[in-house]
Amino acid sequence: MSKNLVVLGAGGLARQIVGVVEDLEDINLLGLLGEPDEHSRENDTPVLGGDDVLKGLDTDYVLGVSNVLVRRKLDEFATELGKEPGIVLHPSTRVEKRVAIGPGGVFMPGVNLQEGASVGRHVLANVNVLIGHEAVVGPQVTASPHAVIGARSRIGAGTTIGIGGIVLPDVTVGEDVVIGAGAVVTKDVPPQTTVVGVPARALRPR
Repeated sequence: MSKNLVVLGAGGLARQIVGVVEDLEDINLLGLLGEPDEHSRENDTPVLGGDDVLKGLDTDYVLGVSNVLVRRKLDEFATELGKEPGIVLHPSTRVEKRVAIGPGGVFMPGVNLQEGASVGRHVLANVNVLIGHEAVVGPQVTASPHAVIGARSRIGAGTTIGIGGIVLPDVTVGEDVVIGAGAVVTKDVPPQTTVVGVPARALRPR
């Protein structure tokens, strides 16, 4: 039996997730919850209303917004309503042995989860992301398209890795870090830091 699912959000990321869900036979997508934009109105997927509509629905949910603070608030809101996170795993995602996937994970086409990787609650791995063997990715991490998380690395909760960003093996990244597009992280990064460049250096404290 198919599971019901809603996406919390109605912007571009939410619509991208819809495209993944459409390839999955075991999920019945009810629609989007959030403030629609002009593109949402043009889309076939119904916007069911604001977040408050979730209370009356028999459904699981995933997060379709990119801002980590908003993601956390939406997750807390849904949890207080007793809703359970779903998992969106595109058929092309490669999941090797001993991989642990937390609730709410969203994995776009071409993602590779290597052996022994651990991925926390509500992690978003966009197109062609590689998560190396025995890497540990904390909750609410967003990995943008073509990001690479090296083997045995540790990525703290709420961190965002920009397009093409690379974290080398055995590196520890703290919580709420922003890694710029194309940056190559070669050494540990403290929490709440923005790093850019090759090799990545701190831009400014956040």
